[in-house]
Amino acid sequence: MSGTGSASSRSSGQPGSGQPPETSTVEDNQGWSIFSYLIAGMVAYGLFGWLVAWLTHVPVLLPLGALVGLFFAIGGVVWKYGRHQ
Repeated sequence: MSGTGSASSRSSGQPGSGQPPETSTVEDNQGWSIFSYLIAGMVAYGLFGWLVAWLTHVPVLLPLGALVGLFFAIGGVVWKYGRHQ
């Protein structure tokens, strides 16, 4: 055996090994989760604003809906990730 697959060849995260330290998947995905909350809030409330603007012929409701969605999404992100655990 040439040592492939042994524990010594898989030393990740140790100083001098050249490998980045291991992190959990929750920490890795936190940024993408926050980003998706912000985009989803803008899209959802933007669509709602577009529908109301289309029905009432008041075009300013589309950007207002997107801004309201962004406001609620930021509040949700702060509520979920900003609290002390």
